[in-house]
Amino acid sequence: MPRRNAKRQSLLDSMTRQAIQEAVVNLVTLRDTRGITMDEVAAEAGVSKGCLYLHFRSKKDLLESVKEISFKPLGDQLQDILNGSLSPDRKIKDIMHRLLGYFDENRGLLRFLLEDRELAQSQIRRQKSSRYRSFLERISRVVEDGVAEGRFRQLDSGKVASMLVESTIAMSARRLLDERPAPVEEDARLLMEVFLQGITLGSAPQ
Repeated sequence: MPRRNAKRQSLLDSMTRQAIQEAVVNLVTLRDTRGITMDEVAAEAGVSKGCLYLHFRSKKDLLESVKEISFKPLGDQLQDILNGSLSPDRKIKDIMHRLLGYFDENRGLLRFLLEDRELAQSQIRRQKSSRYRSFLERISRVVEDGVAEGRFRQLDSGKVASMLVESTIAMSARRLLDERPAPVEEDARLLMEVFLQGITLGSAPQ
């Protein structure tokens, strides 16, 4: 009986945490994270403020947990692309398209990511994150594969990977500002053209 009760309590705790996290997602979809209070989160989730603090020690702790679960589907999709058998240039194209598409489908979550912190601090934290570094390393290997296959020029693969990811995030942020953003396919194509072909009409600068 004690084991069954413990299992039931664990399930209830998990459901409560999920309800709280979903409440935050609902709120940030409507406005930025800085305007959200723990009282509002508790009311949206249908729990007491005391219960809220039993599961999350602070607003910062809560927001970090929400980012974790919110961006996990995107991470899984990107891993599927990276682990697939497509050519390096097609992998890069699909990664850009999926990043843009996911942020377009979840504009509130992108606003959450951008408005929760100052942009400079956000970039520094991303670059220190083990998950972000691991993702960049995987993209670096895709670039290196492209070099080995004669598809890409010999460049610093780590810097190229950083430029690819940050430019795609910047494009997503730009789309967030547009009242009527262009279709995802159009902006993904623009990124690919600039990234793989450059913007010069002649040969690349020496």
